[in-house]
Amino acid sequence: MNPLRQRAPSPRPLRWPTRIASHLPSTSQTAKALAFAALVAVGAWAAYRYAERAEISAIIERAAHRLDVDESTLKGEITRYDYLPALLSLNPDIANLLRHPTNPALISRVNDYLADVTTDSQAAAIYVLDLNGTTLAASNWNQAVSFVGQNFSYRPYFIDARHSGTGRFYGLGSTSHLPGYFYAARIDAGGHELGVVATKISLDPIEALWMRGDETVLVADANGVVFLTSYPGWKYRTLHPLSAASRARIETKRQYEGPGALEEVGLVRRRSLGPNAEIDAVSPPNPFAPGPGGKRRTDFVVVSRTVAGTDWRIMSLTDIAAARKSARYAALVAALGLSLATIGTLYVLQRRKVIAQRLAMRETLERMNDELERKVTRRTGALARANKSLRNEITEHKRTEATLKATLEELVQAGKMALIGQMSAGITHELNQPLAALRTLSDNALLFLQRGRPDETENNLRVIAGLIERMGKITAQLRRFSHKGSAELTPVPVERALANALFLVELRLRKEAVEVVRDLPDADSPRGELLVLADANRLEQVLVNLFANALDAMLERPARQLSIAVRDDAADDAFVEIVVADTGPGIPEPVRVRLFEPFFTTKPPGAGLGLGLAISAGIVRELGGTLKADDVAADGGASFTLRLRRARGQDLAGEAARQTQTETHRAAADDTDADGGANEES
Repeated sequence: MNPLRQRAPSPRPLRWPTRIASHLPSTSQTAKALAFAALVAVGAWAAYRYAERAEISAIIERAAHRLDVDESTLKGEITRYDYLPALLSLNPDIANLLRHPTNPALISRVNDYLADVTTDSQAAAIYVLDLNGTTLAASNWNQAVSFVGQNFSYRPYFIDARHSGTGRFYGLGSTSHLPGYFYAARIDAGGHELGVVATKISLDPIEALWMRGDETVLVADANGVVFLTSYPGWKYRTLHPLSAASRARIETKRQYEGPGALEEVGLVRRRSLGPNAEIDAVSPPNPFAPGPGGKRRTDFVVVSRTVAGTDWRIMSLTDIAAARKSARYAALVAALGLSLATIGTLYVLQRRKVIAQRLAMRETLERMNDELERKVTRRTGALARANKSLRNEITEHKRTEATLKATLEELVQAGKMALIGQMSAGITHELNQPLAALRTLSDNALLFLQRGRPDETENNLRVIAGLIERMGKITAQLRRFSHKGSAELTPVPVERALANALFLVELRLRKEAVEVVRDLPDADSPRGELLVLADANRLEQVLVNLFANALDAMLERPARQLSIAVRDDAADDAFVEIVVADTGPGIPEPVRVRLFEPFFTTKPPGAGLGLGLAISAGIVRELGGTLKADDVAADGGASFTLRLRRARGQDLAGEAARQTQTETHRAAADDTDADGGANEES
């Protein structure tokens, strides 16, 4: 039994309901949270109300100051023409005209005089009326719209002037239909009433001045009809509903006319703020709300007062939205401040609770610390023993791995030697033929020299040199193929590897009449020569093994064809596939699944050990590739696909230096072999 498991303490039962309950908020905590939330809400509401009252007070103060200025401007405009009746009564032509209303010369002189006075005073019009209200002379006598000959006896300013000496009136002109303020005064001479002088004043400059301001200013008459305003849409509309009698009087006087005249503005009182201030709402549609016609109700702070000396009322309307926005900001700041204060208070309370818990836990931890130290000591000893055992196992595994690697190297070399042994008969034949020819040619060359025939001698020597070169290529290829060494991955040209492997089986190809079909990529393609990352010697060993197996499979076949295709991997462009196919009987499915097992072979006894494909598969895995047998074709035959990684640019960087070093070693080895051969011949 494991000693660690023997010493492990028994698990303690967890009290889940108790632990969960400890993390849930208690009733007192919930009550505190609700109390703090109520405090924040009340504080924010109080801040909002205080800020709103302060902003509204500021609005009222600004509006009152504005009304002082606007009222003074209005009074100054309507009283600056009070001197005109007294001035006009001093002209004897006007009194004479009222006595003799049909005198053309008097009419002409008075018309010119009134026109000059109008130009100097900048009044809209001045005209003289007889006691019947008919205009005898006017400053606009020569204009398209002239008052001369018009009767104004129904106008309030004429009636008041006849009765009380002066009359005032604001309304639309019955002739020009232009609004204006009318001031009339009675002219008396010798205790007798002669007529009335009337002056029309335009108040449009005052409205233009008000329109340039930020606030809405309006003036309403005694009936509540707005006749002066900075917002044209409210002109001649009423602040409250008119009675039928008031509407009839206004229509009789022809005081206000036009689209929407005498319709209600829609001003609704909501709350009083003092003697002359209140909050009113304009119900939609209203001209101050955003969008066409207004889509929401707008509240205004309304400050009003009576214009001294008149029955008019001047009013200032200020949108309360800005004040409420400032109040909301103040409420937000107050809520944030109270929230921070609340969070700070809760943090302090929680901190005190945590400190108390820590003090209580410290004693428990001190008691547990001794027990943990004893457990750690026991566990540390067990871990040390287990660690030592693991180190021993790792050492043993490394030793085994080294042994397996050396065995694989020996196995690979044995595979090479086995292939060379299989090809020994052909190689002997390839060497015996040149040797026999060398013997005959050397004898002939000696005979030609004795007979004095140098040309024939030279020809024989050239043939002898060619045979020697051919024999050297065979021996050099065999020596390179049989070289023993560890795998070193370098960029290897695929076409050269295939040529070297085919060279080693060339004799069998010729002897067995095998047709070789190659499907190789064009060397002049944009990618250039096709290279794979491998060890050249071991790649050639795999290819020779595949070629030899294909030739063995086609021994009893009438048509022998060895197909070699090199192509890019369709699944991954970083790999290259080399496909070797034959026209043999094919590989059945039960055999194909065991092809790469060691010592498994389908050849007759004594023809092989069944290690060729197993060694080849191990070499390919070591090169980072794969080797697989494909499905049997419908017309017979088998194919093997060798998949290797394509060599990249960084793999080619150091290949030149390694190639130079390899060639140097090979040259030294060749020199050594040559010296050894010379010594043996001597």
